[in-house]
Amino acid sequence: MTVTDEHILITKAKDGDREALNTLVSCYWQPIYRFIYSKVGHEDDAKELTQETFLKAFRSLPQYEVRDVSFKSYLGRIAINLVTDFWRKKGRTLQTSNIAEYQESIFDKGENPEEYILRIEGQEQMANLVENLPEEQRQAVKLRVILGLSIRDVAMQMNKTESAIKMLQQRALKNLHKMCLDIGIVR
Repeated sequence: MTVTDEHILITKAKDGDREALNTLVSCYWQPIYRFIYSKVGHEDDAKELTQETFLKAFRSLPQYEVRDVSFKSYLGRIAINLVTDFWRKKGRTLQTSNIAEYQESIFDKGENPEEYILRIEGQEQMANLVENLPEEQRQAVKLRVILGLSIRDVAMQMNKTESAIKMLQQRALKNLHKMCLDIGIVR
């Protein structure tokens, strides 16, 4: 969705257009859900927190100001706050989860079972490597890859400059490449 389309939808939603609200939900539900699930690791909790994220966003929509930041980033900020509150109420800190747990696996009919198993094992192995990255690098990779945020939006989420995010991303890729070399995935 282009920024212009998003701004038009938000303006219509502010005026009470239900179709515009539905379009925003359908565009952003999955990435927000996947992000929350990655933080809480439980399907029902993730669904509840995702629903709460959208409810909070739509309740505050009249005060929402359209800026250069995407609506997805706005939803992501609400989601992060709700996840933090969720863990605070449980008396624990954020739980880390395996990135492979929330990646969608679609079995390709043209793929034989051996190829399928090798592909899934490769995804799990890569997910484990991502979990071994330093915290800020891991967070940058998850926000960019899983939530699909732009560098600018990730910078705002992490309270860093865009160049700092690019550097974190570059270091994360270097570290992942080195880890792949160490375990023999690449040569």
